[in-house]
Amino acid sequence: MARNLLRHLHISTEFAFLLSGVFIMLVAWALNLMGVISGESDSGHGASDVYLWLFLMFQGLAFSMVGVVGLNYRELMVNTRLARRYLAAFLLIADGGLHLLAFNQHLVGSVFVAAFFAVVAPVQILGGITFPYQQPRFDVAWLLFTIFLIGTYLLTRTFPIWPIGAVEDIDPLGVISKLIEFLTVGVLISLMRSESKQRLSSPPASLTKTI
Repeated sequence: MARNLLRHLHISTEFAFLLSGVFIMLVAWALNLMGVISGESDSGHGASDVYLWLFLMFQGLAFSMVGVVGLNYRELMVNTRLARRYLAAFLLIADGGLHLLAFNQHLVGSVFVAAFFAVVAPVQILGGITFPYQQPRFDVAWLLFTIFLIGTYLLTRTFPIWPIGAVEDIDPLGVISKLIEFLTVGVLISLMRSESKQRLSSPPASLTKTI
């Protein structure tokens, strides 16, 4: 897998747009993190503050999307499987960005939860960047991972799980994250069905050689 990714991840214009957008997201996250560490009130749990930081972070994601779609719009219009792969990629990156903000929010209150997001967010962002170039066989792993995140959220909002020791609050950031994850599950299932149909409709390799 690593060798295949290295072969595809050359610095093309499309990939430069993708990395630049993620860089904008990381800068916004870092600014929010600096505010949390310094104790600024406008970097906390307030709903309006969350929406402000989401707007700043998703500007970077929008930059990436405009660049990628602008360069590939003809192919994306005719190749629905490719369009779904890019959609799933951007959803993974978006959810990773939300989990970066969640890391900032929990950094002071719950070290364990912050550590969880410190692992999940980079995995999602890196996974989203490489997702269009990954083999379809890895789609099921991302599906199970996303379902795990949804299940973990529902569990921690229902029962006091160790080592958190309390039922987590339902906040706007978490709700938006779960909406994105449900959408991600739907896109991944649709993509897997499309890939399966293509494999079934393709003639066997031996028959292709004979013909």
